[in-house]
Amino acid sequence: MHLRVLCIGAVVLMSACSFNDSRMAHQAQSSLLGFSERDLETCLGVPNRKDSFGQTTILSYDGTSTSTGGINVILPVVGGGVSVSGGGYCHLEARLDNDRVTSIRYAGEKDATLAPDAYCAPLVRGCFARLPKHGRAKSDTSAAR
Repeated sequence: MHLRVLCIGAVVLMSACSFNDSRMAHQAQSSLLGFSERDLETCLGVPNRKDSFGQTTILSYDGTSTSTGGINVILPVVGGGVSVSGGGYCHLEARLDNDRVTSIRYAGEKDATLAPDAYCAPLVRGCFARLPKHGRAKSDTSAAR
């Protein structure tokens, strides 16, 4: 009984950071809309891949995360177990139309336990320094000239 309570407590503590990362990744999907390609590359870095089709550009980024601290716990549940591992893999795709971000999508092993897309937070974390408090993207002033 004590072991079960200890395991559940460990999962709750590890999940606290994952919840914040999940919220950040989801916020990025709306907050980065409107960024120019230059602004996006400034905060995300150089993409792993870039494809262009007319006025549409797709930038792809790959990242790994160990945001839960590298602990691996397997909790027994009916029908199997739940593994709380030390990290995952996130593939981020940014779609730009006419040099402005129109969507951010995530794929890969991107979900921490009870925290969807949490492993994508390290990819977008640097972009939040460029956001004003109201959450919309700063405009690229050189693009307006």
